[in-house]
Amino acid sequence: MSGAAGEQVLEEARASLEAGDLDRARDGFRRALELQPGDASALIDLGHLELAAGRKDEAVGYFEQALDRDHSNAAALLALAEIRRRESRFDDALTAALRVAESRPGDVPTALDAADLALELDRLDEAEAIFRRVRGEDDEPEHDVYAYHGLIEIELRRERWRRALDLAVDATRVDRLGRTTEVLAFVVTQVFGESDRPAPTRDEVERLLALSRAEHRRLHAGTLD
Repeated sequence: MSGAAGEQVLEEARASLEAGDLDRARDGFRRALELQPGDASALIDLGHLELAAGRKDEAVGYFEQALDRDHSNAAALLALAEIRRRESRFDDALTAALRVAESRPGDVPTALDAADLALELDRLDEAEAIFRRVRGEDDEPEHDVYAYHGLIEIELRRERWRRALDLAVDATRVDRLGRTTEVLAFVVTQVFGESDRPAPTRDEVERLLALSRAEHRRLHAGTLD
């Protein structure tokens, strides 16, 4: 009986939330949890209500309770990742972001968000693992070049020039639009030295690679033709 009653209370709480009656919604979600203590969705809804009210610690508590019940709950992990970002607790944010990516195989934008944060923190091993996974999970063959670009950026940061050269050559083979040409020219100079042909600077190449990552995300968001 408590299950059916709990679902009814949840429906009413969500209706109150949609109507903008936040106090009634909050009371409804709490009542639903009394009837169904293990309901992760009610915990997450309550967490977002507390966060919107500026009660961050209470919100974190609800999100963590949701994770206790479902260790791969993406909604709770995303919320915690964003909170940790706001607190500048970037290592904790990355841990949550990586868990989200692992719980959502095939979700390329989520994986790219985790990769961006890993690069920001110079956590290159984690970033490399993400780009390798994205390469296997992205169903669009023409997107292969973007994963290569991510891997090249990592090797540039490590200054492993021979490995970066191998990746740049591979990327050039699948790059129908020639976006890797400048990257390859830069890496060649690092391996073989300067030539008569001018090469782009490292800053220019890093900007190109950052733009490539941004373009990959926009393609998956449907904002590019």
